[in-house]
Amino acid sequence: MKSSPDTTSPNFIKKEPPRITIGHLWEEVLGTLSWDKGFFFTVKMLLLNPGKAIRDYLQGERKRYSHPIRFLVFTTAISTYAVIKLDLINKFYDEAGVLSIDEAGRQVQQQLVTFLYQYYNIITFLSIPLLAAFTYLFFLKKGYNYAEHLVLNAFLVAEGMLLYLVGSLGMYYFPTVFNTMYQFFWAVYISWGLISFFQLKTGKGIIKAVLVCLLNLLLMLVIGGVSGFLFMMSHNPA
Repeated sequence: MKSSPDTTSPNFIKKEPPRITIGHLWEEVLGTLSWDKGFFFTVKMLLLNPGKAIRDYLQGERKRYSHPIRFLVFTTAISTYAVIKLDLINKFYDEAGVLSIDEAGRQVQQQLVTFLYQYYNIITFLSIPLLAAFTYLFFLKKGYNYAEHLVLNAFLVAEGMLLYLVGSLGMYYFPTVFNTMYQFFWAVYISWGLISFFQLKTGKGIIKAVLVCLLNLLLMLVIGGVSGFLFMMSHNPA
């Protein structure tokens, strides 16, 4: 019968949990595309203390949490469904007076809106590797590898999607006001998540976190804009 190792011995070496790698992420995604019991715990912890929750996950406490990619897939899917079901984007355009008066133009805009939200999940997923590259370069000295930055950003963006879902009811009645409020609170949440994760205490570090958040917003606008441009070109050939 094997005896338990003496953890009080000076010769005892604590086994470190394996670091997150791209291969690790891919293997888990392939085997974990189903509902898991850690979903609500993950939501709660990412809301109350995102930095600690993500550090815990990276340090090996993974059984209690949802897999970050699966969590992102699920939250993006239900948020996109809510937007389409409630027709939020058209309500926003109607209230802002953006939709074309011309019937033909209105139809094209409607098709564009449908296209963007049909592929909104893809646009979101495309932003994650680029956002991870931003945080990796801005916080290179923190010692996290690129795959760990993917985990960080997947968790934060996924939680941001849930915040959007919660605010969707308000957007149904007051689209412009609530959309502006959501963008503000989303930026605050992502910035806070980065600050708490990297445990930033200096003004320089905090500014870097806010800058990364602003770059992400710009990135989403660029990806959405390019997608919309390509769509319009394909439907209005010269």
